[in-house]
Amino acid sequence: MSHEINTVIQNNELILINFKTSSCDPCEMIEPTLQQVKNSIGKRVEIHTFEINQLLLKINQLQIDSLPLLALFANGKLIWKTREVLSKEEIIKKMLEIEP
Repeated sequence: MSHEINTVIQNNELILINFKTSSCDPCEMIEPTLQQVKNSIGKRVEIHTFEINQLLLKINQLQIDSLPLLALFANGKLIWKTREVLSKEEIIKKMLEIEP
């Protein structure tokens, strides 16, 4: 699984990753919002969700210290992250502000 996340992050696209656990209610609340984001901006961003329970070796490397966590990567680099549950509009606005 950590190889898979490395492949995703190293992609040259804009990548939004939702780090979650199934026991985190706010994490589950984000899922429908991320689908709305994807429907609104289509191919401008890839959206992935990863269970942190399957990424135990990467938690420290990615500085995951609380959930929910949305992280935006561009060209393999972390460019933005938030632990807030944001609306579709807030996520899109932030992504458009920092889109490479």
